[in-house]
Amino acid sequence: MKRLLLTTACLVAAAAVAAQSFGGLQIEPECSVFLVKEGRGRPQQGMDIYKRYIFSLEDGGHVNVYDFKKQNPFPIAGFELASSCKDNHANNAEFGIEKAPGGSFPLLYISNGKVGSDIEWTCFVESIKRCGKKFSSTLVQTIKLDISGFAAKGYEPIFGAPSWLIDRERKALWVFSAHQRTTPAVTLRAEDNFYIAYQFRIPALAEGAEVTLTVDDLVKQVIFPYETWFTQAGCMYDGKIFYCFGVGVIDPENRPSRIRVYDTDSGTIVAKYNLNEEVPYEMEDLVIRDGWLYVNTNTSPRRGQGKPIIYKLSMPKKSFVE
Repeated sequence: MKRLLLTTACLVAAAAVAAQSFGGLQIEPECSVFLVKEGRGRPQQGMDIYKRYIFSLEDGGHVNVYDFKKQNPFPIAGFELASSCKDNHANNAEFGIEKAPGGSFPLLYISNGKVGSDIEWTCFVESIKRCGKKFSSTLVQTIKLDISGFAAKGYEPIFGAPSWLIDRERKALWVFSAHQRTTPAVTLRAEDNFYIAYQFRIPALAEGAEVTLTVDDLVKQVIFPYETWFTQAGCMYDGKIFYCFGVGVIDPENRPSRIRVYDTDSGTIVAKYNLNEEVPYEMEDLVIRDGWLYVNTNTSPRRGQGKPIIYKLSMPKKSFVE
């Protein structure tokens, strides 16, 4: 089994430089409003796009389906995830590779993202079926992460809130989180924290309805420098983690809107988006489609913000070389 161990010396070095401005291309993206969403029920969370359908998740597990091609602001359908419950924050949504028998789409992987919940460490794998204008979902597998043996074998444990990401090109499952919780109240100084990514296989449905991943399943660990707060969600492309952070104009000093691109091969930040002017709302999830980056946002009606928006951003045009 291939493993990447982070030595104590590396940790010390990482902590010593964590407050510096790390490398990576500074992206000045093209940015436009792609869709102003109607039909909001609860706070917006995860999102993914498959062919002509945008699947927009809400806290608790409701899904609104929008027409990607027509850019119709009103949902063409809505349904509840099979895992829908009060504690399912539905923080991230990722279509995988395998399709369940009878499913209309590849399996959908749902990250909870609710710290302290009994289901915090669980990924819900659901099969979505479309019958005419109606959509429904069935829970076909749960994947749990058990980090109890990580430290004993030289790996860095995450604090919690695993975000489950699918690398469809390389057929890998990644978990992204941090050493400490990424709120300013917990991580007071950047040098005290770092981001951690674990690589696993994508469990096949044939492995059973319940799968627990342990240190023995770990393929690789990658440590990334910490220089931005308040993790949201993201996606993967070409072995790179695209991840969004912050709450926009709600807290521009401590939690601004940002996207960072992390290279899982080199363990470095290769691109940076600083977006508080372009995307003033709280970013929730990212999707890469046809060479563009789509950003799902949440707005706060009690703060006088308008309808939630999906923004369309350009991808880096240069090579990912610092």
